[in-house]
Amino acid sequence: MTKIVGHKGAAGYAPGNTLSSFRMAIAIGCDRAELDVRLTKDRRVVVFHDEEVSKLTGGKGFVNEMTLLELKKLDCEQGEKISTLQEVIDVCKNKIDLQIELKADETPEPVNELILKNDIQNQVVITSFKDYLLKEIKKINPDLKVGLLFRVDKVMLKIWDLANTVPLDFLAPFSELVTREFINKAHSLRKSVYAYRVNNKELGNKLISMGVDAIGTDFPKLFIDDKTA
Repeated sequence: MTKIVGHKGAAGYAPGNTLSSFRMAIAIGCDRAELDVRLTKDRRVVVFHDEEVSKLTGGKGFVNEMTLLELKKLDCEQGEKISTLQEVIDVCKNKIDLQIELKADETPEPVNELILKNDIQNQVVITSFKDYLLKEIKKINPDLKVGLLFRVDKVMLKIWDLANTVPLDFLAPFSELVTREFINKAHSLRKSVYAYRVNNKELGNKLISMGVDAIGTDFPKLFIDDKTA
């Protein structure tokens, strides 16, 4: 059965990457909650998408040049605050699996430390657009499941080589790139397929009918109702 992954929690219904969004993903019944992580100046792992804070908050500056205390003073949409990865784990542990996207350099080691500290290794998968970050965390902890995100055809052409060299446990293409042939080849190599940015029901149903293993969506209610009917 195809897993439903709530993008940034459940970003279509609550501000993405906030605790309220993760609580929403749990309430809806998502299989996993996807989130983005970066490091602060004082090397705390925070859940935040952008490199710079101005688009998503009322502040200015780069996440890696600000301390956690400075980031905590900023307001996100609807008065939400920037969360640490630990705070998200506290909300989600044993309630929903996590799909952690490594957005920045130097994140693998502290992310792995938090995974081990909280004993959630079997409740986590790791993604990134940067294959070297996946190689790094896989070297640190070979038992973690990792998947490469990609959205361009040129990566698609070399994905089968990358699947072996990282090594990847699953492939994570932009939804519009996915074909039945791609899914079949991935499965023949014992790799699963996660398609991201699936925000309309027609596309989601098409991918599910092809046999995709998981879809990432801002609007999980589109698919959870079908799943539980």
